[in-house]
Amino acid sequence: MHKKTILIVDDEPTILKLLEFVLAKDYSTVLKSNGYEAIQWLEESNKPDLIILDINMPYFNGPEFLKSIKISGIFSKIPVIVLTGTSDTKMLETQLPFPVNEIFQKPFNPTKLKDAVRYLLFEHTKITASEN
Repeated sequence: MHKKTILIVDDEPTILKLLEFVLAKDYSTVLKSNGYEAIQWLEESNKPDLIILDINMPYFNGPEFLKSIKISGIFSKIPVIVLTGTSDTKMLETQLPFPVNEIFQKPFNPTKLKDAVRYLLFEHTKITASEN
């Protein structure tokens, strides 16, 4: 069976490695250290099944990346999980240019994140089905 692909975009190498460790057994993971690298990968005709996105990154940050994929017809329906260092996730939610499926505050519980990934990929897509 074909593994679903998860694009993970985070400028912290330890977070990338942790997510790869937690998810690589069940999914194909693609790791990018900023939004610019992630957009380049997408422009090479790659399409992930889910994106895990850090909000605070250098170069092409999370909100810019999110806006780029959501205005795109090709990538607009891909579920997105946002990772953030901010403690006020409700405020962050109102500041994002587009709705996302989940927001996890760093440090996050890997088991809960893995459960959210499974839920979004196999059981239900809360926002992408109704918003787009």
